[in-house]
Amino acid sequence: MAEPAPEAALLPIADRLPKIGAPPRVRRAAALACAATVGLLAGLAWLRGAPRFGPGERKAVQPVAERTITVAPVAAAAFVTLAGTVGAEKTVPVVAPFDGVIREVRAQIGDVVQAGDPLVVMDDGEIATRVREAQAAFLKSSIAVDLLDRWADSPEVIRAKRALESAETSLALAERQVTETKRLFDRGIVSRNEYDGVVQQRDTQRKAVASAGMDLQTTLAHGDANSRRLAELDLQNTRSRLTDVMAQADGKVVCAPIGGILSHPPVSRQTNQPAAEITSGVRVSRGQALFAVADTATLVVTGHVDEVDVNRIRIGQPVAITSDAFPGEPIPGRLIGISAEADTARGGSRAPSFEVRAAFPRDAGHGQIRLGMSARMRIEIASNPQALVVPIEAVRDPTTNPVVRVRDPATGEARLRQVRLGVTQQQGIEILSGLRDGDVVILP
Repeated sequence: MAEPAPEAALLPIADRLPKIGAPPRVRRAAALACAATVGLLAGLAWLRGAPRFGPGERKAVQPVAERTITVAPVAAAAFVTLAGTVGAEKTVPVVAPFDGVIREVRAQIGDVVQAGDPLVVMDDGEIATRVREAQAAFLKSSIAVDLLDRWADSPEVIRAKRALESAETSLALAERQVTETKRLFDRGIVSRNEYDGVVQQRDTQRKAVASAGMDLQTTLAHGDANSRRLAELDLQNTRSRLTDVMAQADGKVVCAPIGGILSHPPVSRQTNQPAAEITSGVRVSRGQALFAVADTATLVVTGHVDEVDVNRIRIGQPVAITSDAFPGEPIPGRLIGISAEADTARGGSRAPSFEVRAAFPRDAGHGQIRLGMSARMRIEIASNPQALVVPIEAVRDPTTNPVVRVRDPATGEARLRQVRLGVTQQQGIEILSGLRDGDVVILP
């Protein structure tokens, strides 16, 4: 049946409206009734234009499905990556052979040198003077030892013996004079004074003999065992000094001790100041480091690890070394050193860190690896072939009270279960306790 048009529906109402002159209250009531009728008709017209659905066409709101995972053991490992610098495992310093001035420099920092290649030529004027002085001292010591070896026939001993013999001869003559004078005195031929004078001369000569004897003993003592030992020690010292000075002079051409890359000498830990530039005319002292030769057969990456991870690594542990400077497959290496003391030189407000060194063979397949390049060391700090790992977002409040939502297998309800966390890994976070194999964890 067709519905009446709105205009037709309004006609009866218009016919029933009060005419002009009706009371006000009646007119207001009629206006409100008319407005309500118009609103009702407008609503009916909108409903007629709205789309209609059949009984099976009306859409229902579907509930959102929960995301879950089933806990199962997996092989998991945690790694720490340390930034470092490439260096040589073995570095041999090149030092000045003696105090003097550099005459010529024949190599520069960064040059590849072979064992025996000349690096620096020293001026030998001063060292030549020291060689002559050492030779003179050695000759004097040699003569002294030779003299003591035949000390009994030395001029000093011969002079002392002659002096003693002369004194003894004079004493014997004085003794005869005293005897003869005594006979004459007893016969009254000579006076008392003359006799006393002869006796005094004899006594004086006796003292001279005693003094000459003591001089001879003292002279002979100069050639005893202790004196010879002292002279031999002095000879050894002068010989060593001469040998050392001559070796210094022979090293006026400073050569590379091993083959490798010529680099700067190590920085002094006491002064923390770099070494002076080595050029012609510079004065150096004996033992001063001029260069260092880096043996590049085995390279070392030196980095720092923090105090949290230092006790998780050990010497001999395998290391994977990579770098943007020499791309390619990771280079296998091993840890060769872990400092037992924190590096305070890095200082400031930084957390304590410990020096770590990993060695690896120089591999030509990775391109030209140069000293000082940056590199990364990837070291395994934990592994578990039967680890229970869940996504990080599955753990609520991980810092203070870590819990996860687990579905109860009996009732199917979600329950919070407290867990103990392990290390964070690439797959997620390891659960040390609180979960079992087969538990269903509900993800947020």
